[in-house]
Amino acid sequence: MNVLVIGDVHGCFYTLKKLVKKHWNPNEEILIQLGDLVNKGPHSAKCLKYWQKLEKKHAGKCVLLRGNHEQFLINNSKGLGDMITGKPLVYQLESAGISLKKTQAWLQEKPLFWKNDHLLVSHAGVGKQVDNPFNDSNKEGVLYQRGPLKCLDKTQVKGHNVLEGNKPVFNPAENAWYIDTGAWVNKYLSAIRFTSQGKMLNIIREEVKGKDQVI
Repeated sequence: MNVLVIGDVHGCFYTLKKLVKKHWNPNEEILIQLGDLVNKGPHSAKCLKYWQKLEKKHAGKCVLLRGNHEQFLINNSKGLGDMITGKPLVYQLESAGISLKKTQAWLQEKPLFWKNDHLLVSHAGVGKQVDNPFNDSNKEGVLYQRGPLKCLDKTQVKGHNVLEGNKPVFNPAENAWYIDTGAWVNKYLSAIRFTSQGKMLNIIREEVKGKDQVI
């Protein structure tokens, strides 16, 4: 079964929905969103509701990974105080009638990575010299790190670092795809389709327009 990996959405609901409806075939592939579904962009509440509907309709075919912004929202409930942009996001969710407590519990259950024999998908990637990268409190782990990646026997797919250009980039020295093309800065939401053996089939991009644009 193929794997369709979507980069950082950051509240760009209409762009996300367009990409999924146009390009995802749930009968043939798993859909993975590699974290930062929420925050910065204008429609975090709609993104959360949409993904929850996808999960119910296509059980076992949709995987939402935790990104640092999901973790910030979880940590906000623990009083850890690192949610810099937390108040606007919390207000947006509460205004949409979304239970903050239930959302935090739902996000806490989301994994930090997805892998098979050939691919490893995470939000920020496994860093070159990082101990315990899959610990959600590790600031150099797969939620937060921004340095060079470790070259693994699997192809890594990551977001988190906004690319200067408008297309996903492959780094052969790291055996890694970088796919955050800046949806929240009015650029593109990108995705890559892979075979289950890790072969890249095609790159998909949807330009952020209209209601999703951050002014």
